[in-house]
Amino acid sequence: MIYSDAIMDYAKLRKYRGKIENAHRIEEGKNVSCGDEITLYLVFDGDRVAEVKFEGQGCAISQASTNVMIEVVTGKTKEEVIEIAKNAENMVLGREFEAGLLGPVLLFQEVGKYPMRVKCFLLPWKTLQIALER
Repeated sequence: MIYSDAIMDYAKLRKYRGKIENAHRIEEGKNVSCGDEITLYLVFDGDRVAEVKFEGQGCAISQASTNVMIEVVTGKTKEEVIEIAKNAENMVLGREFEAGLLGPVLLFQEVGKYPMRVKCFLLPWKTLQIALER
């Protein structure tokens, strides 16, 4: 089921919402076709993602995906985050992926069956990748 209780709980989660005033990186992402939008605020400690917050609005999938992504990547190195993001994208696109890297991201496996929701799931991941490449 695409809208499982766990996904809905993540969609409503407030823990990672907000703005970080002294963020090292700020990146905006939008799905123009559906109206989902997020702004990620990242703080680094050396090569590690120390803190991430977001502001935004959108469907339950995009909001839940953002919360799960932040939960999974916080404390990881940039290299680890890139690997996790690649595997998350592969998972939702039906490609081979390493499940052991994804933890609660696995809740979204069913999203791949709904092509119109794939972009909702990928919005935070693509936004994060852009932020890390700058």
